[in-house]
Order: sequence, then structure tokens, then C-alpha cells
Amino acid sequence: MILTGMLSSVVSAAHSGPVFKGRQLKEVQKLNPGTDDKSDIIQSVALALQLLETLAESDAEIGVTALASSLGTTKSRIYRHLRTLVTLGYISQSEETERYRIGARLIALGKAASGSADLTSVALPHMRVLRDVTGHAVSLGQVEQDGIRILNTLAGNMQIEVGVRPGSLLAFTNSAQGKVALASMSDEDRAAVIPSKLSAATQFTITDQEEFRAHIDKIRDQRWATAPNETMLGLNALACPIIDADRKTIATIAIVSLTQYIEIPPDPVQIQAVSEAAERISLQLGCPKDMWEN
Repeated sequence: MILTGMLSSVVSAAHSGPVFKGRQLKEVQKLNPGTDDKSDIIQSVALALQLLETLAESDAEIGVTALASSLGTTKSRIYRHLRTLVTLGYISQSEETERYRIGARLIALGKAASGSADLTSVALPHMRVLRDVTGHAVSLGQVEQDGIRILNTLAGNMQIEVGVRPGSLLAFTNSAQGKVALASMSDEDRAAVIPSKLSAATQFTITDQEEFRAHIDKIRDQRWATAPNETMLGLNALACPIIDADRKTIATIAIVSLTQYIEIPPDPVQIQAVSEAAERISLQLGCPKDMWEN
């Protein structure tokens, strides 16, 4: 599990300034030539947190030499920090390779931080930005066993107000929010929630199982979904998944409007805006960065 979002915030707070990475640490030392490791407590905290971030971002164990090179400091300084972090349980060292990886205590800390983050409050500023950029109503939905529960909706700036009432439960099979959540599920989990018979809310709802599976596969590849006229005639939504620290889709964010304003295919600007909002919320919840690299 990657904890970079949480750790970056802690580093920034420790500095009351920029986060030091790589050779930036050397630049800070140049500004304070009279300081050393014993007296420069802030640099030590920064380096320890940068070590944790570097290990968390790596899929493999890392040795002292690679860490020192990445962070622009000496192996002896890196080693002292590593031994402290190992002793405290935040990282662990392989007996076979003598390389390092994140430890159980850091993983537990990340889960605690992710669990304490309130989805609605985290998402709200990003929802406002998305509403202001697109002009459309924005909805935040939570994935539940029977569909997507709308937690919050911001009204758009259009002359005709369109949105989804908080508390509404959207179906998995005929809403953009539900379909984008289905696309991120395992085959087993998806099979458990898709009914054997797909009901038609309108004449545009996909009811053929084979066609629906192909449709979900396409959504999985593109990482966004729409549902023009499928829930209600004249309405459409463009939704993207919100992913937590365990790489699980826990929610969706969507813009909602008339079909004449969210067309098929949607405007690339709209897709980018919704996707970026989903990414920012996900990263703030502890989602690994690599989930958004491709």
C-alpha cells in the first residue's frame, strides 16, 4: 500500500516550506553550512519521510546505495535513518538481500489515515472545481452492495438545473456511476451484483448480457462511463472511479446534465476534468500513484 499522499503532507508540515527531494537536500545544506545531522532536526525528519516515500513508491526492495543516490546524500547518513525506521517497525530489511521495504507499522498507519478521512469532506473542494470548470451538476456516490448511493450533489451553473438527489440509489447496470464501478470489480464480484436478467429503465438501456459485458470491458479500458438516456430520457452523466489506499473503487464522481450537453462521445475536456477530479480525490485518500499513470 502506498502512503505518498499522507507522507507528503507530513513532510510539508515539518518544513513549513517545500518538500526536499534528491539533490534538493544538498541545496538546503548549502544554505545552512554550519549545521550537522545532530543539530539539524528538521532535515533529519525530512530525510526519514523521504525514505518512506521512496520505499512506498517502489514495487521492489531497495538497497542503501540506491536510496542514497535517489535522495542525494551519503550511504552512512541513509543507513542511520534506515536502522532507526527498522527498529520502529516502519520499514523492514530482508535477511537474504539486506534490502529494504515498507513495514507493517507503516501499512497500519496508512490504513488508519485512509479510514479516518471523510469521503464527503475530502471530495467537496474537488467537486466545486469540477462544477466551476464544466458548469454542470456534480455528484458524489458511494459504492454499496445494491448500487451507488449518492452522498452529495452540487448544482450546476446551467439555466436548467439537473442533478441527482442525495440519498438516491443508482443501479449498477443503467447508470454511468454504476457501470464505472462495475468495470473496476473482479469478475467474481461483478457476477455477484449483475442480475441474470437486465431490466430496461428506458428503451436505451442495454439488456443483452453479452453486449453489456462488452460494454463494461470497454469502460474498464477507458476508465470512464456514460449512460445517455438509460436511467431517464434526456439525461446523461459522465463518471469516473474514486480509488482508495487498497486499490479498491469505493466511490464515483460524475457530472450530470442533459444529453445535449454531455454528448456521445463526451467532449475530451469533460473527460479530462472528471478524471482529474477523481484522481485528486483518490490520491488524497491514499490511492497509489501508479493507478493513474496510464
